[in-house]
Amino acid sequence: MLSIFSQFNKGDVITIGVIFSCLLLYAVFPTNNIFQQIISSVTFLFVIPVLYVKIILKRSLKEFGIQKGEWKTGLIWIMISLAVAFLILYIFSHYFGFFDKYSVPRFIRRNFFLFIGYEIFLTGFFVALYEIFFRGFVMFFFRTKIGYWSVIVQGVAFFLLFWLSSSINWPIAPYLIFVLLGGLVAFYSRSIIYSFASNLLFIIVVDSVFIKLIK
Repeated sequence: MLSIFSQFNKGDVITIGVIFSCLLLYAVFPTNNIFQQIISSVTFLFVIPVLYVKIILKRSLKEFGIQKGEWKTGLIWIMISLAVAFLILYIFSHYFGFFDKYSVPRFIRRNFFLFIGYEIFLTGFFVALYEIFFRGFVMFFFRTKIGYWSVIVQGVAFFLLFWLSSSINWPIAPYLIFVLLGGLVAFYSRSIIYSFASNLLFIIVVDSVFIKLIK
């Protein structure tokens, strides 16, 4: 345990403080509509982390997963992660009635083009922000310090965000199912591109299945 803590210096402690500050501010920042939620998300999950990396840490964004990475490894882990995620989804659906509790906005249920636009632009937008902050900023920071444990850390941070904001519910379940799997994809591929793609694809499939079942 002491050997783990010895990996961190004063600068690292400040970075950890920035991470928790962003999580706390995002969780408590008042948002009454989707526009305010977008502003809050962009500010605390993108702008502040990126500026901190570039101005304070003076490091390249490539070190935080914003790069092509190992594309062959990325594709392999995309397939592995999706297979595991769909197995978990089957278990949740078969034994816990997942799709009886899950929901998507009504306006996308009967219009294919609205569905595609919603998934690509709105869902894709938030998935990208989560990838940049949790897999990029959080995991790749801890990766050089604690190795594989960084995958767990970013998963805990993700859960903590939604717990602090009282947003733990069934519609957020696909994100929680994929949080560790996405971490593994990014960890081994050294890029958040592949975790983003697999995470978004998983959510689109989950939403598609739900709409198919309620028709």
